Amino acid sequence: MSQTLSFDQAGDWLTWLEQQHPSHEIDMGLRRIRRVSKRLLRDAPIAKQVITVAGTNGKGSSVAFLTSILEQTGLAYASLTSPHFVRFNERIQLQGEPVDNAALCASFERVNKARYDAAGVATVLTYFEFNALLAFDLMQRADLDVAVLEIGLGGRLDAVNLIDADVAIVTSISVDHVDWLGDNVDVIGREKAGIYRANKPAIVGAMDCPASVAQYAQEINAQCFKNGVDFKVENNTFSNTSGLSIDLPETVLPPMNRAAVVQAINCLTFEIKASDIVCGLGKARLMGRFQRLEWQGKQLILDVAHNPQAAQNLATTLANEACVGKTIAVLAMLGDKDYQQVIAALSASFDYWMLASSDGARGLSSLELASQTARHGVASDHVATHDTPVQAFNQAIEMASQTDRIIVFGSFVTVGAVLALIES
Repeated sequence: MSQTLSFDQAGDWLTWLEQQHPSHEIDMGLRRIRRVSKRLLRDAPIAKQVITVAGTNGKGSSVAFLTSILEQTGLAYASLTSPHFVRFNERIQLQGEPVDNAALCASFERVNKARYDAAGVATVLTYFEFNALLAFDLMQRADLDVAVLEIGLGGRLDAVNLIDADVAIVTSISVDHVDWLGDNVDVIGREKAGIYRANKPAIVGAMDCPASVAQYAQEINAQCFKNGVDFKVENNTFSNTSGLSIDLPETVLPPMNRAAVVQAINCLTFEIKASDIVCGLGKARLMGRFQRLEWQGKQLILDVAHNPQAAQNLATTLANEACVGKTIAVLAMLGDKDYQQVIAALSASFDYWMLASSDGARGLSSLELASQTARHGVASDHVATHDTPVQAFNQAIEMASQTDRIIVFGSFVTVGAVLALIES
């Protein structure tokens, strides 16, 4: 494998990367990425300040709120999120725009070259480690005020945690990724709290976070800020112990993460006006999180909900919204998710279920999903099974009237397949 490997198309680099390291490969730990990072970044910062976000649910909406606020301030900012829906470029955004192909190709070359030591021996990186280093490299070259980083899996051993956070948020904790993080919320909470740093603001975003999250922050002497104690929202007004008080706007995204986001912004050393916070919260949008679209005259809602907590949030939101017609589900999930409880949480939310199989080693068959809907009392004549999410979506479009709504959910892959179809 050559140090001077070069492609002029991002797609060629991604094909090469996926051949070397399958995108589903998980090999947690910071030893490999730290070794390459020292050659690539040379211990220089990627931004003047870094905000890192971890948690089971709410990471994506928190990043969207944060970047929307930063957009109002005029500060130079960038974000790293994962996974993507349609294009890899979505993962790395500079000033709210996906990185362009030329910059991405140049960064691929630099990261690949940095894998080699003086003796010409290459460090093997996973797909996720390569992804993180691309982001760090591009951010370091962009002269940023603020970098916003979303943890992919866990916290302590995630590749993104290579970068020390100046402000860190743990949004919420519930059981997910049991093969990697276990099924104990205290253990999971401690793993995710691994993004906290000594003497830096450590924000406990949810009031029901397990005690292990704040305990870890206190053990390492971080500046711990707990929702409901050090900051809170009452009657739609945010307040904290430093005296900040802001009337919060209505938001398109789920509002439960607003408090942690405002506290994080307040912990930055930049002067940020309350009006910028309010405007940014109100304008925040996020692909694939209760995203509304209209296609072929039909009303769509796309949501990546793939664990019980997210499914319950989706069920509550749907129940609170009037719908004159039918509500039709388009669902495909991965087998390592708690699909039984997801279906249980949403069993009363839909009139019809269009179920699809998902591909790959982690795939789940539509027949297994159908067995779960039957177990929760859904009549078989209200369920159809399909080989792919696109097939399921096409049947939903065909059967829906203009007063109906179609809810596409279950994974990033499911939503991404439908978004790709719509964009094409």
